[in-house]
Amino acid sequence: MKTAVVTDSTAYIPKELREKLTIHMIPLSVIFGNETYQEEAEMTAADFYKEVKHKALPTTSQPPVGQFAELFEKLSQDYDAVISIHLSSGISGTFG
Repeated sequence: MKTAVVTDSTAYIPKELREKLTIHMIPLSVIFGNETYQEEAEMTAADFYKEVKHKALPTTSQPPVGQFAELFEKLSQDYDAVISIHLSSGISGTFG
């Protein structure tokens, strides 16, 4: 049985390691005022720390459910199962 692994950007698995291990990542949104960035896709951890030095702390937002559905649908073409690992519902709206 071929199993896909999915996580979100809060796992902070480096891109090179995700690619090597074929781990699929859904980014959360980081919001600085009126500017929204997809974590690890549009804003790296280094970029985040640069922004925090000059701006108020951001908020975050979970990915839309449709983004997960789209990825799972795509994965269903090549995989028999998906293991999706996320933060606890007690600390994040992104939970499985």
